[in-house]
This record gives sequence, structure tokens and C-alpha cells, in this order.
Amino acid sequence: MATLRVISVTGGKGGVGKSHLVANLGVLAAKRGLRSIIVDADVGLASVHVLFGLEPALHVGDVLDGAALDEALLKTPHGVALLPASSGERSLTFLAESQQVLLRQLWDEVAERFDVVLIDCPPGLHRDALHAAASAERVVLVATPEPTSLVDAATLAHTLHAETAVRAVDVVVNGTRSEKQGQLAFGRLQGLATGAPAPRLGYLGSLPDDHNVRRAAALSRPLVTLAPSSPAARAVDRIAAELFDTEPRALEHGGGAVIGLERRLRESASSPTQPGPRTPGRWVS
Repeated sequence: MATLRVISVTGGKGGVGKSHLVANLGVLAAKRGLRSIIVDADVGLASVHVLFGLEPALHVGDVLDGAALDEALLKTPHGVALLPASSGERSLTFLAESQQVLLRQLWDEVAERFDVVLIDCPPGLHRDALHAAASAERVVLVATPEPTSLVDAATLAHTLHAETAVRAVDVVVNGTRSEKQGQLAFGRLQGLATGAPAPRLGYLGSLPDDHNVRRAAALSRPLVTLAPSSPAARAVDRIAAELFDTEPRALEHGGGAVIGLERRLRESASSPTQPGPRTPGRWVS
């Protein structure tokens, strides 16, 4: 069994391309032979299923009401599974105690059945967004080069550090004209994030402004299957290589509860080369 990797993708505001990145990373993980699932945690505006041309009959809220996980899962044609969000209906943070138990059981089942869990987080600073992001051991923050997006991203990084136990965040700059523009935007983000406690920021890469992205969205097809040789698809594949083809990061203990924590603790205990446990935050209070 492959080492479990739980990765959340978040953004300071909507429209920065996080769902596009999640969908394509899920496909690329499946292409690597990894059992991958996308968890759409954006209860305000669930949309990942649209990128695959699918229409969910059930969602995570139905699972909390007693439906089986397999009843709610969508099987995409590209090997990645999708657990849809309950759009606009329910918070995954403010749940009754019985539902909190069911949610923890759901995450345990997900962790046992999949190798890669990708969480498409709600944008912004509200409680659901912060704790969805902190439910992973690796947090990816998507921003664009526009000054307002960089300010929003810096604010989100500060808030994640203050409100959860997240200590490190990877940054992807989307919609760039060149790799140099992406690096410069990341430098500006680092500057904005100074002066107050913030997580360590790492540059994961940039995604170019590519008309194929808009074409894929219009056709409800993942970019990496529609135009795998396009500049943006190649850029996503480089990010996927960093996330899936390298050794998992050390787990730093932070005192919360994350998806698949028990499985990763078992993996750490059974492998002397694996670093100690990290628990960056919690989704359910």
C-alpha cells in the first residue's frame, strides 16, 4: 500500500483556479497508479464535479445522514473518485456530536481506501475554509499575480497560522505570463507575509495563462486529458511530480485531528526512515 498523502488546496478568494488544479492533480495521481479521491469541501459553491461533466445524486451530507460512502462517490472516467460537497446546505464544522462521529468514521474509511486525498477547500477566511485546509499534512495555496490576490493570500496564510496548527504552506501562482512572473509574485507574497506570525512559505511553481484551460472548462474535461502537451498541463504535471513522486514530508505534531492520522501514525511507527508525526489542524471541533 502506498503512503497516504492528504493535500488541501485553498485560496484567499474564489476564481484563482484551485478547483482546476485539484481536478487535474487527481487525474495525474490516478495515472501514477495511486488510488486517488477528491473531496469537494466547498459547501458554499460545490463545483469540482462540473469539471468532469458529472452530476452528483448524493453528497457528503447524505453520508452524514446514513448513506454509504460508495453511494455518494462519483467515479470519473479518469480513475479518480470524487466525493461531492453538499452545496450551500451544511457546514462540516458545526455538526451535532453524532454527525462529528460519522464524519470521523468517513475520513477513516477514506484514508484506508485511498492513497491520495485531495481536498478542494472553500476560499476565504471563514471557519470551514480554515479547518478544511488544516485537515491535510500538506497545504497548497493558489494565488494569481494580481496585487489583490497576493494580499488575500498573505492574509489567509497569517490566519491559517493563527487559527490552526498549520506551519508550512506551498504556493502556486496561477495565470502567469512567464515563470519569472510567478517567481516575482511569490517574492511579493513573501514580503506581504512578513511582519506577523505566518507559516513557512514554499514556492511550488506557476501555471501559465493558457487558452486550453478555458477550453477544458467549457468542455467539462480535465486539461491534462484534453490537451496533455499544453503549457498549463505540463506545468500541472511538474507540480504533481513534486507532490506525488517525492518522499512525503515530515509530520509535525500540532495537536489536532487530520484525515488519516491513525494510518500515518502506523506508517511512521513501522518505518524507521519516516519522520515523526505532524498534526496540522482539525476540521471538526
